Amino acid sequence: MKYYVRVPATSANLGPGFDCMGLALDVYNEMSVETGHPFSIEITGESANLLPTTRENAVVQAMEVLFERAGNPAVEREWKLTLENHIPVASGLGSSASAIVGGLLLANELVIEAGGQALSHRELLDLAVELEGHPDNVAPALTGGASLSYVDDHGTHTFAIPVPDNLYFVVAVPYFTLHTEQSRTVVPPTVTRADAVFNIAQASRLTLALCTGNLELLRGGFSDRLHEPYRRSLVPGYDDVRHAALRSGALALTLSGAGPSLLAWCTDEVAAWQVADQMTLSWRENGIPCRTEVYRPCLTQTVAVREDV
Repeated sequence: MKYYVRVPATSANLGPGFDCMGLALDVYNEMSVETGHPFSIEITGESANLLPTTRENAVVQAMEVLFERAGNPAVEREWKLTLENHIPVASGLGSSASAIVGGLLLANELVIEAGGQALSHRELLDLAVELEGHPDNVAPALTGGASLSYVDDHGTHTFAIPVPDNLYFVVAVPYFTLHTEQSRTVVPPTVTRADAVFNIAQASRLTLALCTGNLELLRGGFSDRLHEPYRRSLVPGYDDVRHAALRSGALALTLSGAGPSLLAWCTDEVAAWQVADQMTLSWRENGIPCRTEVYRPCLTQTVAVREDV
């Protein structure tokens, strides 16, 4: 039996929504598992030569956690896992979240095939958050669209935020990596009252802009004070690229996740490609090669499907 899933890239935080807001984008990691084969992993695409092809692979690790959570049903542990990656690793676009979500969904199908009790969507989300540590990437990777998440004594709660039809996102990925662990070390453990109030206002501003469709609310001064001021020091050329994006028509620019990728918000596809060109040029003027793409939001829920073989 063969099961297939494609998991979208995600941009976490969306500026002031630190650790609780995120957005799925229409670029995907594609994964399939086929039973009845000796264990093997075939990886193509992004960072294929850097990722393990043993049971230490993050997708397999997530699968094993789900098997344990499902009560270790009699699932065949020999399979062929195929990974076609399009999400850059350590770039702030949710590659680790895609591995977790993809692994959980594929494993859930194997549990069903073995006659076990599958995890519900809510249980899958809770487990993904447990593995990732926070919901801002895994929630949109699983549910699609933009999401606002919070965790309380009753688990993880995720709510969809409307995404206006005219939003286009320029994703500029510099050719250097920045691991989340490194990026988190520069974020201070406490903030001033002034910065807390500022971020409450900015997060509310973002939610209002998305819910009303009045994206002009994001133009001029939309920013964050909890993490971006500290993380930008790890991204050479950040200020120049940001100014280039805003000068060429972007509504706003946010750090994608922990970085180093930058996300420019635009309301027109033609304008978005102009912004992309200027961001690329600015980074190259700083001596940093990069690639820039224009993406739409991914609005569909991620599910695994059975394929005929």
